[in-house]
Amino acid sequence: MYRKKGFFIGAILLVLILGLVLKSVKKDNYTKKMEISTVQELQELENTLESLKEKDGVEIIETGDRYQIELEEGTELGLVETQALRAESSIEGDTEKILYRDFRGEEKMVIELHYYAPTPIPMPVLIPEKPKPAPKKGYHGKLSILIDDVGMNTQTADIFGEIKKPVSFATIPFLPRSSEATKKLRNYGFEVILHMPMAGSNDSLNSRTEGIIMPEMTKEEVYTRFDKAIADVGEMKGFNNHMGSRFTEDAFQMKSLLKYAKNKNMFYIDSKTTSKNKGYAIAKELGVPTYYCSKFLDNSKEVEDIKKEIKSAVKMAKDGGKLLAIGHYHKNMAVALKSMTNYIENEGVELVYVREVLE
Repeated sequence: MYRKKGFFIGAILLVLILGLVLKSVKKDNYTKKMEISTVQELQELENTLESLKEKDGVEIIETGDRYQIELEEGTELGLVETQALRAESSIEGDTEKILYRDFRGEEKMVIELHYYAPTPIPMPVLIPEKPKPAPKKGYHGKLSILIDDVGMNTQTADIFGEIKKPVSFATIPFLPRSSEATKKLRNYGFEVILHMPMAGSNDSLNSRTEGIIMPEMTKEEVYTRFDKAIADVGEMKGFNNHMGSRFTEDAFQMKSLLKYAKNKNMFYIDSKTTSKNKGYAIAKELGVPTYYCSKFLDNSKEVEDIKKEIKSAVKMAKDGGKLLAIGHYHKNMAVALKSMTNYIENEGVELVYVREVLE
């Protein structure tokens, strides 16, 4: 009996030991794999930087694992995408800093990009073109109103449907009526874009938001969630950010996302949830059609307060030539906007879709 007991105890110990050994081997294999990938990716980056030295207008100063690069604005670098290395990017003024860390968090390479304005090229004398068509008679500015947060119901879409003017909407994916409300708004003739959930400053709200993209995600994770969001609401020609202060302030992640959106021929609207949002500037840099919000219309949800904000937006549109303002998907916003359409036109401002103010 004691022999059997001893045998079972010995067997259990052997299994535990084998488990620990296998776990250790697996860990060692992962570590070796990541170390090899890190070396390969660093070499690829160094090769890319070496080839950049041959480009006109590019000057590289190398100090150990730190590279300072002077280059003209708009120069395409062609830096390789990395997997084992984690790239952290920050922008200050005309300087972009990219810090590469390995899987242990150790700093491996720093690239500082200093941009300068290109030398102006003398313009040739051109034969005058035919004059461009004059603005629509009586209009002195364009106002685009984007209604965010579509998705909780379809009834509100019917209230907005009474407005027979160009209005744009942004749908949050994965809400109870995201797809149905989007279809209904499009049937009314409105433009609808994707209101992509992005990490904000409220961790509790972030954790409750389905399909949100976070700064710490890999590019594959971000792309997958972006694709799933589009699949949930239907094909979209453009998108803007829902929340996003943490994500939209991350230059590296925004550049990666906007490159992906550019491949899908999508435009981007920067909701300007904070003054540090980098989306608009990066979209311009990448050649993604874009614009930004200059005013929110319904910080107060009282109809009379919203009407006052619409009046203010009309003045701003006349003064600046065009303006994009954001409101939200609720009854009072629809009621206020419907009552102000005649006022907007009488003031010489044309209501247009978001796509008509893109740059």
